[in-house]
Order: sequence, then C-alpha cells, then structure tokens
Amino acid sequence: MVLPDLPLLLEQLNGREYIWLIIPTFATVALLSRPFSGKISDTVGRVFVMIFGAFITAFSGLLYIYIPFLSLFLILRGFHGLSAGFTPTGFTAYADDIVPLAKRGQAMGIIGVSNNIGNALGWVIGSEFTKHFGLDWMFLFSSFLGLISMILFATLKESIPNKAKFKLSVLKINKNELIEKKVLLPSLVFLLTAFSSGAILALIADFSAYIHVENKGLYMAVYILASVFIRLMAGEWSDRYGRVKIVVIGCIVLFISMFILAFSNEIVTYLISSVCFGIAFGLLSPSIFAWAVDLSLPGQKGKAVGTLFVFMELGIIIGSSIGGLVYQNNTSNFITVFLICASLALSPLFIISFFQSKQRNQSSL
Repeated sequence: MVLPDLPLLLEQLNGREYIWLIIPTFATVALLSRPFSGKISDTVGRVFVMIFGAFITAFSGLLYIYIPFLSLFLILRGFHGLSAGFTPTGFTAYADDIVPLAKRGQAMGIIGVSNNIGNALGWVIGSEFTKHFGLDWMFLFSSFLGLISMILFATLKESIPNKAKFKLSVLKINKNELIEKKVLLPSLVFLLTAFSSGAILALIADFSAYIHVENKGLYMAVYILASVFIRLMAGEWSDRYGRVKIVVIGCIVLFISMFILAFSNEIVTYLISSVCFGIAFGLLSPSIFAWAVDLSLPGQKGKAVGTLFVFMELGIIIGSSIGGLVYQNNTSNFITVFLICASLALSPLFIISFFQSKQRNQSSL
C-alpha cells in the first residue's frame, strides 16, 4: 500500500534522487532477516513469526508519518523490511504443514493468490487514499491493516508439534543454518526472475507517468489480477506435470512481458506486458516454492523457505538498484533496463538445462 507513494514522501524530504534506494533498503533487511525467521519458524513456531512480521507492518505505518529527514526515512525502510523477512516465511511454512503432499503446489498457489489480491488492493487503494486524503491517512490505514493481520494470525493454531519458547539464543545462527544447499537451484532461478520484480517495483510508477497513465498502481493491479487467475491452476499443473516444466514456461512468459514493456509507449502494450508479467509469476512462484519444499529435509521447511526468500530478496535488491542506477531519472533509459530484465528472464532455462544434463551424466556413471 505505501510503496507507490513513497516517492512523494522522498520529495517532501528533498531526496527525490534517492528513489532507487526505496526497494533495496527494505529488501536488504528482509534478506538478512530470513535465516533468523526460518530458524525461529522451525523452533519457536510459525504463528510467532507471522505475528512479529505483522507488528512491524503496523508500527512502521505509524512511523512514516513522523519522519523529519532523509536518513531516518532510509532507516525506517530497512526496519519495515523485517515484516517481509518474517511473515511470508511463517505463512509459507505453515501452509505446507497443514496440506497433504499431493496438493503442495496448489497450496502455494492459494497463498500466492491471497498475497496478490492484497498487493493489488494495496497499490490501488493506497494511491487513491493519498490522492483524496493525503499521505498521513494512507500511512495510518496501512498501520490499521497490519494490526488486523496481527489479530488474525493470533487466532491460528500452531502447526509445529514441539515448539520452544523464544530465547535470545535462538538468534544465534551457525554457518550451516544460513543457507539450505538442497534448494540452491530453485533459489537461483528465483533470483534471476526476481530481478524483473525489483526493476518493476522501483520504476513502474515513473514509467506509468512517462506514458501518461494516471494511476501509478495500474500496472501492478493488472499484473496481480492476471496472476490470481493463473496461480491456482499453476499450482495444480506443477503437481501434475512437474515443477521444472511450469517454471520454464513462466520464464519464457516473463521474457515476453519485459520485451514488450521495453518498447511500450502506449497503454495497450503497457497492459499486455502487465498481463504477461502476472501470468509469468503466477506460474513461477507456486512452482518454485513447491519445488524448494520438495527438496527440503523434514523439520527444515522454514530454513528451505527462508533460503528461497533470501535469493528472491537478493534478486529484488539487484534489480531495483541496477534498474534505478541505469534509469537515472532519464526516460530514454527505460528500454535498456527492461531489456536487461528480459535477458535475465531467459537465463534460468540454460541453468536448468545444465543441471539436468549434469544429473543425467552422474546417473549414467
């Protein structure tokens, strides 16, 4: 909800040139917190992790109202990133705990649908709230929604059998707890495809204004609506036909989306790109999450999901940073950014092919 209009807050703080830091500061802290949220999720419980993330959302919404200068804004963006580092790790592992193995992909699709609907409504409603009531009321409303989330999460029954009480010692992370090596391939695929998400999150508001689209949340809203329609089916398809096949198709559709956007100068191609973007991540997200959980060890789901999110956040950080640095508030650079996204969207196809070929060679020995 807050993301489309954060550039307005930056302008008020005389920091428009730092627009490219809006996503990386948030995503960096989200990334760094993933190993902790994964470990806490596997020990203290999924519900604890979800509630903590929702609390950060609610508290951050209030703090945005009182930001007096730029450096505090950037610190707050990092603090806000804890919400993304904790809540998604908790609810992804929670959902996998309570669904049968044969419907894992479908469950990841349902999570994605719910997440996407929330994002779509947030982008559109947030933009309208700011237009009619101002930034402060938009931030207050986002804080209120975070509070509602906390209450709803608190009603859930914990899904891990032997949860422990939270202790500071839980925050001690050993080297072997940072990354789940078994899920490196799906994680790498997520990093390369998330690059496009980072670039879109950082630049789509400016690109929308560039082609005279009034509502800065329109691209995201259309993308999310398209994603909602495909996610439930995509999860079932990944259960039936295999995770990798659906991921490959998703990468191809993402390439098409970014290629179209690179040469878009009117609303029709802008919307076509958005629909393709939604289809791509509607295919990719549930399939990649189910793929990672398939590869994880029993009792290590939180760690596996945390690893996946680390790579996703890294992709978003790199995409938003490089996208913003290439863009440099020069609209002629949009084409370069989106062509970079298109090329990286295709790269997982070669990586997957390489790994599959390596596995076949090993099995034949």
